[in-house]
Amino acid sequence: MRRRSLPRKYKTKLSFSTALNKLQQFLYRVEYWNANYSKYYRVSDVVLLGSLARSESKVGDLDLCINIERVQAFSPSEKKEEYSEWRSSTLGYAHPSNYGDELYMFQTDVIRFIKARDGRFDVLKWHELPSLSLTLDPFTKLVSKGELQYSNAREAVANATCLSGEEISSTIEKGALSRKDYEISVYCNALSKYPEYVRDAILERDKCHDEYYAHIGNHA
Repeated sequence: MRRRSLPRKYKTKLSFSTALNKLQQFLYRVEYWNANYSKYYRVSDVVLLGSLARSESKVGDLDLCINIERVQAFSPSEKKEEYSEWRSSTLGYAHPSNYGDELYMFQTDVIRFIKARDGRFDVLKWHELPSLSLTLDPFTKLVSKGELQYSNAREAVANATCLSGEEISSTIEKGALSRKDYEISVYCNALSKYPEYVRDAILERDKCHDEYYAHIGNHA
């Protein structure tokens, strides 16, 4: 019988050294994919966030914002048979069960390979990075434009940094966590995780002070 993974709140924490080892293996897989398997898609950018980036002694999931980039123009419907044979013989992946999965396997296989079926890797959407970085928790860029920035996981974590004042202003000006993109409950919940001056700057940009405090008051 296949074991079901436990809900995240019940997972035991990883030791810092175990999490580092997982990150090191992840870096190897990213480098290997980009060097050998990136005919159609490559790992363009990866940023590590969360408890490991904060160098906590106990680590939950390894939180990663990942950007997958198409390498060349091609028609998935025309290349799917050839690619499916390759992935079966090289990666050991079964043929997709439906047409939609066939068309998306070119990019989903990238994540599948670099995660290596390890449920401890929590892959976040790349477009979420600006709003996540505004918590001002440390983060570190592991991959930039397809190139590893660190070959050593320990060094990568040791060099984690927060946004600078200039980067904070720029990120807000570019529209991170814009009210028009979120329901009020999601918007307010995200804002509650930010330092007060960051939250106030976003509310000023969106002209949402009254709406925010009304929502907070109704849910106090």
